[in-house]
Amino acid sequence: MLRRSVPLLTFALLSGCTITQSADHQQTMTAINTMEQRVNFQLATMIKQIDEQNTYIANLEKELSSISEELAQQSQQLNDAASQQTFEDKAAPAPVVAPATDTKVAHGKVILGEEEWVWLDSIQTFFKARIDTGATTSSLNAVDLQVFERDGKEWVRFNLDHISDGNDKDTEIVEAPVVRWVKIRQSTTEQSERRPVIEAWVNLGQLHEKTQFTLADRSHMTYPVLLGRDFFKDIALVDVGKKYVQGMNEQKIQKTKI
Repeated sequence: MLRRSVPLLTFALLSGCTITQSADHQQTMTAINTMEQRVNFQLATMIKQIDEQNTYIANLEKELSSISEELAQQSQQLNDAASQQTFEDKAAPAPVVAPATDTKVAHGKVILGEEEWVWLDSIQTFFKARIDTGATTSSLNAVDLQVFERDGKEWVRFNLDHISDGNDKDTEIVEAPVVRWVKIRQSTTEQSERRPVIEAWVNLGQLHEKTQFTLADRSHMTYPVLLGRDFFKDIALVDVGKKYVQGMNEQKIQKTKI
């Protein structure tokens, strides 16, 4: 009995091994087939993308070729136009530009002489002025100076007491608010004098500026108005070898005669 059972058991074991090996082989083949399909799909996708890129590159090359041709044509047209212009320039003489004759302005700045006519808006009259490059502030003649209060502020009333040349209009009394006070020490004395400072509009040639004037009795001097550097700095050049460079404004001359 035992002898019969041994062969049967051996056969059963061998049969089980064969079935197990067959199942494993089947699974392996299935996995290989699946991987092969994935690889084939990815390869096909890459081939398609490469074809599309090749088509795009080919179109770009065509566009570049077309642009190159257009640029070459435009360059040729520009060269032809330049050659024609050069020929015309050589044939026609260059226009002659007359040199500037305006001696009242140089390098964008007004030229002032050592003496000039100035127009004071507040008085509507021309006065001779000394252009003093050595003085910082300007000075205005003031006779019969009086200080008074108006609206809580200090004002001054004075008379220029200088009749300007070229008109017979009497000088009017001037009133103006005091901007500040300054102390002036004369070279002939050690005592200082306190003087008021006012603002006034001055017209000199092309210049129309508001400047500060120190009031002082200049009736014994040649010029009722002295213009210092604060008036003309950065906007004018002074030529001390010239006088009355800017002259008088004709409209203002007529205005003084009315």
